[in-house]
Amino acid sequence: MSASSIPSQAPQGSNLRQGLMLVVAVAFLSVVGLVLPHGDSGEEFRAWLMAHAFFRPFVIALWLVVILEGIAGLFAAHDAWPARLKRLLLTTLLPPLRMITASSQPAGWLWLPGIGWKPVGEDTTEQLEQKLALPMLILTLLVLPVLGAELTGGETLENHPRMALATHLMTCIIWIGFTMEFLWMVAAAPAKLAYCLKNWINLVIILLPLIAFLRVLNIFRFTRMLRAGKLLRAYRLRGLWTRLWRLALLFNLIERLQRRDPARYCASLEKKIADLEEELAKLRGRLAEQREKLPHR
Repeated sequence: MSASSIPSQAPQGSNLRQGLMLVVAVAFLSVVGLVLPHGDSGEEFRAWLMAHAFFRPFVIALWLVVILEGIAGLFAAHDAWPARLKRLLLTTLLPPLRMITASSQPAGWLWLPGIGWKPVGEDTTEQLEQKLALPMLILTLLVLPVLGAELTGGETLENHPRMALATHLMTCIIWIGFTMEFLWMVAAAPAKLAYCLKNWINLVIILLPLIAFLRVLNIFRFTRMLRAGKLLRAYRLRGLWTRLWRLALLFNLIERLQRRDPARYCASLEKKIADLEEELAKLRGRLAEQREKLPHR
């Protein structure tokens, strides 16, 4: 891509516009994070928030801002109309994606807060990894007090609403942070599917609360139709999602801690390589055995 196509030559207000829309997208993502079930805490707060008079108008207002800004941005882009409409559709269906894309955004470029426009590719991915490494490690460490509160608290959380609310909010912050990091890293990666496969544990951390939320909606909708036994199994399944989410966070924490210690991380990678080479040698041996069984011409 030539230097003349760099979006920094766009109108001066474009950075301000991107920053404001980033705030809107993060606000929408935060609302989603607050109403997701992240464990056994925060049930009363979630119920109060969703039943509050301002909740739906606030969500609808954020959604409308994303849609209207996206429609206006259609006429600011210079690429093909199908590409503009595709970006508009993505942000309309999933407003948090406005963090990483817009109908007016040139293809192959990403706007980052405090950095500006950057081309999608390995250099931007590496720069993002360096900037996000320490904040994400600190954020991941928050899982330890959350686990301590939920695993050792027991009935304490039920009897202490403030502690339950604090645990829920801290878990929300973790989820929002992981979602934002994943969206930015996927947007910056040149091979997006490969990045998702490589960082599947982050994707699990993001998706499990969403799955649990859909299960809860299903429970509330069909409560009168469910017998006690079925309802109990449904709540047990929801507990399973929660435990899986905790395990994914712990796995991710171990991985991030290893990356902070180059010596240990290198040793871990060498062990993985050795295991893969051993498995590859076995597969080659099996392949040779099968080839010997083939009829010779």
